[in-house]
Amino acid sequence: MNAKILDALERWRELAVSLAALLTFALLLSVMQYWRLQQRQLEDLRTQAGIVAQTASAALVFDSRDEAGEILQALRQNPATLRARLLKRDGQPSAVYTRPAAQRSRLEAWVGQVALEVPVMADGQAVGTLSVEASRLPMWWDLAQFIGATLGTLAATAGLAWLLSKRLRAQMQEAERRTRYLARFDALTDLPNREHLRRLLEKALRQDGGAALLLLDLDNFTQINDQFGHAAGDAALQATGQRLRQLCRPGDAAARLSADEFAVLLSPRPDAAALQAYAQRLQAGLAQPLFFDGHWLHLHASTGAVLLPDQADDASDAMRCADAAMRQAKQMGKDTFQLFTPQLGEALQSRLALENDLREGLMQGEFQLAYQPQYDATRRIRGFEALARWRHPERGWVSPADFIPVAESSGLIVELGLAMLGQLRRDLDGWKAKGLGCPPVAINLSWEQCRKPQHRERFLQQLKALQLGPGEVEFELTESLSFEDIDKPDSFVFTLQGLGYGLAIDDFGTGYSSLAYLRRLRCRKIKIDRLFVHGLAANDDSRMLVESMVRVAHAMRMSVVAEGVELDADEAALIAMGCDLMQGFGFCKPVPPAQVEALLAGGLVRPVSPAEPAAD
Repeated sequence: MNAKILDALERWRELAVSLAALLTFALLLSVMQYWRLQQRQLEDLRTQAGIVAQTASAALVFDSRDEAGEILQALRQNPATLRARLLKRDGQPSAVYTRPAAQRSRLEAWVGQVALEVPVMADGQAVGTLSVEASRLPMWWDLAQFIGATLGTLAATAGLAWLLSKRLRAQMQEAERRTRYLARFDALTDLPNREHLRRLLEKALRQDGGAALLLLDLDNFTQINDQFGHAAGDAALQATGQRLRQLCRPGDAAARLSADEFAVLLSPRPDAAALQAYAQRLQAGLAQPLFFDGHWLHLHASTGAVLLPDQADDASDAMRCADAAMRQAKQMGKDTFQLFTPQLGEALQSRLALENDLREGLMQGEFQLAYQPQYDATRRIRGFEALARWRHPERGWVSPADFIPVAESSGLIVELGLAMLGQLRRDLDGWKAKGLGCPPVAINLSWEQCRKPQHRERFLQQLKALQLGPGEVEFELTESLSFEDIDKPDSFVFTLQGLGYGLAIDDFGTGYSSLAYLRRLRCRKIKIDRLFVHGLAANDDSRMLVESMVRVAHAMRMSVVAEGVELDADEAALIAMGCDLMQGFGFCKPVPPAQVEALLAGGLVRPVSPAEPAAD
C-alpha cells in the first residue's frame, strides 16, 4: 500500500481514538452534571415548598380555603411547578394548584417529573402536608447547555491538538527526510557522499557495460583557507560540486568524499582514451578562476581513474585503486591525470601489506627508539632527538621513510605515537635506575596524531599516565605539514605550550609559510633542514640563508638547531653564525638506548642553562 495512504490512515486512526477518548470524558462529565443538577433541583424545590408550607400553616389551622389557594398561587413563579396540593391533617385537600394545560410543553411529559411532600407545622405539630410535583425539563435544559459547552470546548481542544500534532508531524517528517538526505548527501555541495557513492559503485559493478571511477583532489586547497579564510574554501568546494554536476554526462554521478576530495562515477564505461579526454575536460572546467569576495580563486585538481570491473571488482578495491592513481598524479606534478596501472596495483598491494605488518608490529611491540644527540659549540651533548625504528621479523629494518607515511595515511600514527611515548618512558627509567641523568628528549609530533579531539585527549592522558613532564620531553612539529588548528584558541599546539612543554619547528625552511609559523607558534627552537646545512661552508647562498634564519630566530628568542651536520667546515661555519645546537652523522648517528648509556656515563652531557633562550 502507498506510504501516503498508510500515513493518512494512521492520522485518521489517531483522530478517531482521540475523539473516542474525548467523547468518553464528555459522557462521564455529563453523568456527573446530571446527578448534580438533579440534586440541585430537588433542593431548590424543597426550599421553595418549605417556605410555602410555613406560610400556609395559619390557613390550615383556621381552615381558610381562600387564603390557602392564594398561598399556592406563589408557586406559579416557578415554571417547573406542575401541581401543588395543600392537604389537611386528615388528608383532605384544602387547596389545589395546577398549571394550565396551555402552559405545558410536550417535552414535559417525555422528560418526567419530580415529586416531594413537605409537612406544614404549627406550634411544633404537623397540621397538614404540602405536596408538590415539578417538571424535570429545566434541569434537562441546563444539562443540554452543559453538554453543548463541554462538547464545544473539547472539540476546540481536539482541533487545536490535531493542528499542533499535524505541524509537529510535519516537522518530524521534515527532520527524518533531512536525516535520510544527510545520510546520503553532502550538506555543503548537495553531492552524494562517500557511502552513497559506494552503493552506486556496487550497483554499477552488477550492470553490463562496466564503469569507471575518477577520484579528484583539489591541489593546494589548504592555501585557499589560509590566505582567504574558510568562507572562501567553502565557496570553492561549492563551485567545484556545481561544475562537476554540469560537466557530468547523463547517467554519471559526482560525489564529495571528504574535505577537498571528489569523485565521478561513469556508467557505462568509456575506453581508456575517452576516459582520459573526459578527465581533461573535467580538469579544464574546474580550472576556471572563481571570483569571491574581491579575489580570484584558482582551482586545480589531480585526478586518478580506475576501470571497472577489469581493475577492481568491488567498491572498496575501486576506491583504493582510484586513490592510488590520484596520489601518483599528485607526485607527477599535480593538475594531472593518471589511470590505474598494474604497477600501481603492485605498489598498492605492497602498501596494504606494509600497513597490515605495521598494525601487527604495533600489537607485537616491534618498535623501538633510537636517539641522536644534539651538541653545542663545545661538543657537549645538550639533548637528544628520539626517532622511531622498526625491525620486522621478516622484512628486517624498515626505513622510517617507508612506514611513517603509511602510518599517517592509515591513522596508525596515533597508536605509534602513543607506543613511542611509552618506550621513551621505559628508556628514561632504565637510565635513571643506573644513576644517569638525561637532558630533554625531542620526539616528533605529527598533525595526524592530534587531528581529532579524542586523539588529542588520549595523547594528553598518555603523557599524564607516564608522568612525562616538560623537563623530560619536548616535541618537534613538522613545518612542511601545517598544524591546521593554530588559529583556534583551543589549538593543541597552544595546549602543549600551556602545560609547559617545549616545542620546536622541524625541517624549518622547507614549508610555504615559515615566517608565519615563527610569528604564530613562538616555539622555543627551530631546526634548520639538512637541505640548507650540508655544504653551506662552500655555498654562499646556503650560508646567507642559514645566517638569516639564525638571526631571525635569535631576534625572536628562539634557539637554533642545525640538522645533517657532517662536515667539519660546515660545523665551523655554523658556530661562527651563532648556531646553538647541531646534530648529524658528523657527530653521532642515531643509537639504541644501550649506547645512550655510554654517552651519558662518559660525562659528555651538559645540562641546559636556564639563562639560554627558552621562552615560548
